[in-house]
Amino acid sequence: MASFSFPDDLRALQRELHAVRNELTALHAQLPPHPAGTEAHVDEDGVEHLATRAWTDEERRTVDALWVRQRQLAHAVTVHPFWSTLDTDRIAARAALKHLDDDTAEATQP
Repeated sequence: MASFSFPDDLRALQRELHAVRNELTALHAQLPPHPAGTEAHVDEDGVEHLATRAWTDEERRTVDALWVRQRQLAHAVTVHPFWSTLDTDRIAARAALKHLDDDTAEATQP
């Protein structure tokens, strides 16, 4: 795998994105599934989610907030100025960033 010198702020954004995704995945694993046929609700970004009576308002707000933060972080990573500094290998660089903390990726990072 190619080696890239990612800026510290981009590394931090990617690590936070991983953390938010992991938190969202863990939360979904603990919550009951959305029952079919219930009303949907729309979060503050206009994204529709199936409603469930089994989730508390706090759980729903937490899930919605995590989805919002995940989208914000994914956008920030995608539009980071670092990408415009690369002439080629943007796909390889993005793959390397996604695996920033993998054992194999760490060995290729400066």
